[in-house]
Amino acid sequence: MSSYWHSIAYFFRLPFHIQWRTALVQIPRFVPLSILHITSPEGPHPFIISLPSRKDSVIACYCFVPPRPIDLEDNGDEQRKRTGEWKVPVVLDFHGGAFIMGSPMEQAPYASMMSRELGAVVISVSYRIGPFHQFPAAIHDAEDVLAAILDTSGVSHAAKVLRTEIQRYYDMTREMLMDKKNKVHAPPHLKDVTTITLDPTRLAISGFSAGGNIALNCAISVPPCPELAVRSPTIGPSRSVARGPSPAETMSPLLPPKRSATILDDVSQPWPSVLPPPHAQPRMLPLLLFYPSLDARLLPHERPMKALPNALRGDDKKPEKPRRPGLFSIMGPTYLPRKLRAHPRASPGLVNPENVQKNAAMLLVLPEKDTLAVQSDVWVDKMNTGGWNGFVRFGDEREGDWDGRDGGSAGSPIPQSSDNGGLEVWHAPGCRHGWTQFPDTFVSKHERRERELVFARTVDFVKENWKKKLHVPGNKAPEVMPLRMPSQFSGLPD
Repeated sequence: MSSYWHSIAYFFRLPFHIQWRTALVQIPRFVPLSILHITSPEGPHPFIISLPSRKDSVIACYCFVPPRPIDLEDNGDEQRKRTGEWKVPVVLDFHGGAFIMGSPMEQAPYASMMSRELGAVVISVSYRIGPFHQFPAAIHDAEDVLAAILDTSGVSHAAKVLRTEIQRYYDMTREMLMDKKNKVHAPPHLKDVTTITLDPTRLAISGFSAGGNIALNCAISVPPCPELAVRSPTIGPSRSVARGPSPAETMSPLLPPKRSATILDDVSQPWPSVLPPPHAQPRMLPLLLFYPSLDARLLPHERPMKALPNALRGDDKKPEKPRRPGLFSIMGPTYLPRKLRAHPRASPGLVNPENVQKNAAMLLVLPEKDTLAVQSDVWVDKMNTGGWNGFVRFGDEREGDWDGRDGGSAGSPIPQSSDNGGLEVWHAPGCRHGWTQFPDTFVSKHERRERELVFARTVDFVKENWKKKLHVPGNKAPEVMPLRMPSQFSGLPD
């Protein structure tokens, strides 16, 4: 309760132009679950787990339990009958919203589809956002949920809560469906399976827009960043350029006391991934990045907006018209201060490809009409030169192009490196940022068709990579490469 009143007091200390925008963008977080019977009628529908986290906070996780198993390997049904246990894959998902808005509710159609088609538990995270929280709060929440998924022994309190609540939900559902009145409609596995167990060896991580930023963050390791030391407009100069800024110098002095900075918030320190190294778990990790935010150094209205210059519109040389700051440009700094935009956790596209988890098999969905298109295209070039070559797809119905199911000349694979999971890119001409999440009434026929193809490929991509294992020479985790912070925005094509 005290945290609630701290938030109210903090809200009224904010400038009015931030207050009314904050009230507006918080509305989606209060939409009732019952609306999903309309927006996502096929189900499954989520239940909410309040997962304990750091600083005595709680993370709301929307959990979608699949209606039945989908076996990727033989003898799955026989094994479940013998053991009475269903080892279920996991998809960890993050919504979009530029770190200042959004909710797992908008992810429900996608999360339900992934749960049905993969037979996976999908966990969509309601991570902390601005202005009530500041970077790196969202990434901390992602790490805490991921750590709870990976903790198969249930050592941590969060891991125990996660598994207990999923089992409790399964027990209630099973009891209801095994009732005499409903038994005829009950899936066959319910008769023999009494236990549901998360299987993190079959894990996928997905994210949309800002959620794509978080998803990529889960699979990277970052070395120390002392060059982030700058003057704070409210506190003064940092103690030492060599040591970097203190947490207090990178967080708002208006934040409630319970959210004051700790050593965990010192972003100048090394920051390894929570994921186990590839030699410990060589199975591929599908990383699904839907129009992710990869480079935060420019605000949305400052970004160059060209239509995939290196992919589809290479001859476009026309200058762009200047744009006025919009909602995300105004509200974005309440979560991510300007002095931290170049941090590799805020801008994961700046990370050396050598510091990306080797068993991450990445699928990048890249719409043409998007202010993030250019930075994504630059990142693809960077990853390819770093040995992450993979398939390239074009969804513009060109002759011989790949349609999401059948191969074509334009969908021919580029030889994939043997020491990482590779990067597959789906270019989506004529599509806007967020088009995969918009209701059908707000998207064109072309975008609806493209969404169907993209989601079909997403499901196949996950299934294919869950069947693969990465060849990892030796038994040591790769060393985190040194990183120098860029002094200015650079790297875009002329």
